Amino acid sequence: MNRTSSGWVEGRRFLLEVKRRSARPGSLRRTGLFILLVFVIGVGFLYFNRHGESKAIPEWQPGPFDPPVQYASIPEVSDCRDRLTDATEDTKAKLVLCSEWTLHVNYKKGQGRQELDLPYGMGCAGFKNDEDDCSSDIQLFDAASKVQIDGSYRQGVPLRITPDGHFISYFSKSWMRYVGWDLRAGQRKAISPRLDAKALNDLQSVNISPDGRFFTVAFSGAQPRLLVTDFTTGQTSTLPGFCRVLGLSQAAAVIAAKRACTDIGEDEPNGDTITILNRQGLVTGEWKGGDSVDDLSPDGRLLVEVLASVGEGGKEHLVIREAKTGKVVRTLTLRLLSEPSDAIGYGWIDNDEYILQAETPEPGGSFGYYGVNIRTGKSVRIRDLALSLGEKASLGKVRIKN
Repeated sequence: MNRTSSGWVEGRRFLLEVKRRSARPGSLRRTGLFILLVFVIGVGFLYFNRHGESKAIPEWQPGPFDPPVQYASIPEVSDCRDRLTDATEDTKAKLVLCSEWTLHVNYKKGQGRQELDLPYGMGCAGFKNDEDDCSSDIQLFDAASKVQIDGSYRQGVPLRITPDGHFISYFSKSWMRYVGWDLRAGQRKAISPRLDAKALNDLQSVNISPDGRFFTVAFSGAQPRLLVTDFTTGQTSTLPGFCRVLGLSQAAAVIAAKRACTDIGEDEPNGDTITILNRQGLVTGEWKGGDSVDDLSPDGRLLVEVLASVGEGGKEHLVIREAKTGKVVRTLTLRLLSEPSDAIGYGWIDNDEYILQAETPEPGGSFGYYGVNIRTGKSVRIRDLALSLGEKASLGKVRIKN
């Protein structure tokens, strides 16, 4: 504590004056209690203002964490309730409504570093016959899951995980920025400036290169922009004119992006244009594509598109396109569930396997995640994912064992 501060000097003068007054008979007990109260308040004041700004609690500093994250999820039945705010609430309370992201990890008991320093962080719950096999659900209290844009509109905010499960990006409730997190190194770094409700309303995508070296955040609005952060250096560069990222290759050597982002029903001249560029912003390819084109492969060579045939009993197809030109490389007929289903793309496991979620159109039907080999068309159900229909999820290292 700095005893030369004005707060300390004034507090000391006040305490000396109180001591002189307390010498009067009959007032010792009241004076002692009063001195104690003043001392506690004074110490608290100096502590919270020792750097010129308030800091209610020490900031959470995660330690190194080796187990890969299999997925992050938000429960279908949410404990978070939408609510109206009033003018007496602070900015953070108004903006962040919910923090419900939970990380699911699998690991061997006593193997590797597990220093998240979160309450209720790790607890071994065996899921196999092997007693050393563990799984844990870790609630990430710092990760916002829903924000309030204005008095009547709320929206979810994404959390992203790399396919190896070792890098995460989320909107930090304490930093009020998007952060990148290297779990094994125990490091978090900002990948965006502080974001207010307007910026979050313009947020279109958050992505991480498969190797965790680069993070991107993209915004639409009056000034579309793509922020690219080198996690090693912490340096962020801005590529203007791009509002959404469809994926990053290793080391972000290839970036697939869109120049125009429109809502459903809106018409935009460049709304279906796919642009391929490098992380310095040099355009290497551009072509017209549909809204369903998404997910750049880890090697930067391919983009995928899930298409459904029109009509009763129509089939669904996974279209594989060359990223640079949009040329169709192959079209695979999807045979996922044992009955007609709707498929949604979820991302790549590696350069050869793509993840799809399938569910029946009718409520209460079958549901599951599948890995589709993009060369052979063979699909395998990923049974290691203990997710339920209706849970919002972001996938990491999906398979527990190869």
